[in-house]
Amino acid sequence: MTSKEIRSKFLRYFESNGHTICESSSLVPYDDPSLLFVNAGMVQFKGVFLGIETRPYLRAVSCQKCVRAGGKHNDLENVGKTLRHHTFFEMLGNFSFGDYFKKEAIAYAWEFVTKELDLEKERICITVFKEDEEAEIIWKGMGIPSDRIFKLGEKDNFWSMGDEGPCGPCSEIHYDMGKNVGCRRPNCGVTCDCDRFLEVWNLVFMQWERKKNGEIKPLPKPSIDTGMGLERISAIMQGKIGNYDTDLFSPIIAKVEEISGRRYGQDEETDIAIRVIADHIRGATFIIGDGILPEREGRGYVLRRIIRRAMRYARKIGIDGNFLYSLSGVVVDLMGDIYPEIKQNHPHIAMVIKAEEDRFRETLTFGTKLYEEVSESIKKTGGKIIPGDIVYKLYDTYGFPLDLTMEMAKEDGLELDLEGFNRSLFEQKERSKEIAKAKKETIYRYDYSGIKEPTVFVGYDRLECPAKILMVLKDSIPCEELKEKEEGEIILDGTPFYAEGGGQVHDEGTLKTENGIVKVTHVKRIFQDVIVHRVRVERGFVRKGEIVSAAVDPLRRRDVSRNHTATHLLHYALRTVLGDHVRQKGSLVEKERLRFDFAHYKAIDPHELWKVEEIVNEKIMECEDVKIEIKPKEEAIRSGAIALFEEKYGQIVRVVKIGDFSAELCGGTHVKNTGEIGSFMILSESALASGVRRIEATTGRYALYHSRKDRETMREISSILGVEKQKLMERIQELTTALKEKEKQIETLKEAIVSQRVDEAIKEGYEIDGAKVVSVFVEDGEVEFLRKVSDMIRERSKNAIAIVGTRKEDRGIIVVAVSRGLENRYNAGEIVKKIAEKYGGRGGGSPNLAQGGIPGDRVKNAIKDKTLLESIQMRN
Repeated sequence: MTSKEIRSKFLRYFESNGHTICESSSLVPYDDPSLLFVNAGMVQFKGVFLGIETRPYLRAVSCQKCVRAGGKHNDLENVGKTLRHHTFFEMLGNFSFGDYFKKEAIAYAWEFVTKELDLEKERICITVFKEDEEAEIIWKGMGIPSDRIFKLGEKDNFWSMGDEGPCGPCSEIHYDMGKNVGCRRPNCGVTCDCDRFLEVWNLVFMQWERKKNGEIKPLPKPSIDTGMGLERISAIMQGKIGNYDTDLFSPIIAKVEEISGRRYGQDEETDIAIRVIADHIRGATFIIGDGILPEREGRGYVLRRIIRRAMRYARKIGIDGNFLYSLSGVVVDLMGDIYPEIKQNHPHIAMVIKAEEDRFRETLTFGTKLYEEVSESIKKTGGKIIPGDIVYKLYDTYGFPLDLTMEMAKEDGLELDLEGFNRSLFEQKERSKEIAKAKKETIYRYDYSGIKEPTVFVGYDRLECPAKILMVLKDSIPCEELKEKEEGEIILDGTPFYAEGGGQVHDEGTLKTENGIVKVTHVKRIFQDVIVHRVRVERGFVRKGEIVSAAVDPLRRRDVSRNHTATHLLHYALRTVLGDHVRQKGSLVEKERLRFDFAHYKAIDPHELWKVEEIVNEKIMECEDVKIEIKPKEEAIRSGAIALFEEKYGQIVRVVKIGDFSAELCGGTHVKNTGEIGSFMILSESALASGVRRIEATTGRYALYHSRKDRETMREISSILGVEKQKLMERIQELTTALKEKEKQIETLKEAIVSQRVDEAIKEGYEIDGAKVVSVFVEDGEVEFLRKVSDMIRERSKNAIAIVGTRKEDRGIIVVAVSRGLENRYNAGEIVKKIAEKYGGRGGGSPNLAQGGIPGDRVKNAIKDKTLLESIQMRN
């Protein structure tokens, strides 16, 4: 039975038994910071099990894509070394939300494995929780003899969602793979760690709730959560010992064999490498397909680790070039009909993997060289530990994941100084914290927890309202009043002022009382229901308990709202032009501009950028209504509204809908109709980080300002060049061509002058132990030109050591070249290193050619330092 048939049979069987088929959720868990990735079928139903979400059905069945890598599932080093560990896998599961319980769950499982899959009953063993007599009795009623039912403890057969919440016993179905599999000991049983008794299906009976204090009480509606790994059941159904021999992996392995020229199943080292590659390309394909990009932390770091680990194992079997990106196509061919998102996003998936391969291939070469130098040095001296600062350098400078260095060290019989590594990591984080702290605002330092009344925000509908002053603070200390010219903070019982958040800047405006006028300069939400206004008293005074008239600056609010609605249009346009993989990574909405950071693997070409801008302006001209809907979070998500996985939302959310094409969860302020935006102009597009791009843009009157500024610039250029605007490009091209010709002429003259100076320098050169040392200083030269000069010297003088220097502002550059045939006696890298050390710089290179940098004012002395050169031990 193929894996596709098993998957389909499972879903159809439970559908015929009243279960609703639910599509697999994204690998990125929604609103669950405790998980890096969805790692079980029940994750998408977690809210239902906790009683905070309802669904229109009580029974569900799914085939959930899962990833277990990182976090508490950090056993990546085992993947490839066993026949069953995976980063990516599929979990078949059926669920009951307070409907049926143990008897039905066990009956369904037994019928499916014995009748639908036709597994041999005599080879099936069952484990139950040692205190769960009810489950034991039910299994016996299914015909399972007592000697094939095993009672195990809490570690093996009790499940909980966490330290508190739903929990309960579980029962596992195991399949005997045969006496010739595993340890082959006579007393081998289900508790043995070998591969003979394979856990196939886990049935979790959620019947209790664990409180914070450890107390356990019965749930009012016990539920069922089951999980059966598709890879494992496929191995059984296809008569294979390991998961990698199934049809889920065999096409991928065949392609790796073709690329590498190695055969799977001939030696253990090759087999491990091929299994790692096959597993990791599946994981990378699906993770990228769900919008994750390689990064230095979080989910992106897990993705980077598995791509780079696959590349390292590829090199072990002779694959040096980029190939993983093309291998993702095999995964898409295998599974694209089941998970159409990977087929739809495959061009993006392949490009992301290729970009990461390019990046890591360079760093792997240098990082591996450093590791090998260090490890060899340690082994020569009889040491066993790689210093923590070296491990950190590999991690920070070369992008080596810690587990990759750990794995390499383990293979060499070495250990890592993890304490030293963690110390270096901690020190770096502390430095970053100090930088961030220095930038952070120093206001809002007071503990406002004593505030009992919430601040009611009315600013979505009104820009003015009366309000009562609940608290006044000066220098973060509560006081009764603020006097003229004093600054402080004010808390109101209600406010029209939008507090900074969600990427949108705060409102500004005024508070007026009978006794004073106050300027509001900053607004921040301290707690969910407490809004603090940073103020300056312009006239008079304000007191605690007074009634104020709070008024937002309407012009600033309109400008900000235009830009915020435009970010939603920009998000839509980017996804339309570049693909659905585009995801918001951050934003800033100000009065004069907007900034939008998003996941994308390469620079946007000018044509694409024009198209994005065009789409946004089209939607502005279509004057689409902007509607606000308040609804339950889960309902909003199911209806297609975009949520940011990193954001925390309440159970009731605000959905901003524009026409029928854009819907996002958003708490910001917006225009009522896209026509109010006026116009949209992209100002710049740039790289922010690996896999993250940034667009800056503007709208409304500021777009008009930039347009006028551009026209004025064009007019001035036209005037300076003395041509009409229509002919500017033609004139600029003429000038550019003429300038390049002049530069060539200058370069030719420069080379002629330097050539003459080279001849003079050769005459002035001096002999050291059979080699002629020739020194030349070049004014404001580039490195390539210095190398040309060194070539001239070596061409005109046999057995030469050429030392060429230049000064570029405060920086000095030295190039040292040694004639061919002398490298067995003299080393250019050593020479430049010694010169640089004496004159306060650094340098190095190959025996024939090397370069270094020193302070610019020391270059002339350094290249002429005959005493130093004579004292250098240059022989290898």
